[in-house]
Amino acid sequence: MKLKKLRSPREVSAEINIKRIEMMELARVYGMNGEPTVRSSQELDLLINEYLILQHHLAVKVKVKVKESLVIGHDCG
Repeated sequence: MKLKKLRSPREVSAEINIKRIEMMELARVYGMNGEPTVRSSQELDLLINEYLILQHHLAVKVKVKVKESLVIGHDCG
């Protein structure tokens, strides 16, 4: 199994925008139900899911850091 390099939300967001434009062009050429359009839509779904997971993980990391700093700050006082 090939491991994927972790990407930043910004990188994934840029790829989402490119894929969205590609999908709209495919829909114009092949129609909304055309195989290339559907395949591109599925790829876009995967990218959006990846983006949401990355955002969630970042939010959790921030919450943990804030909690840790509150605990450390509380101990000093």
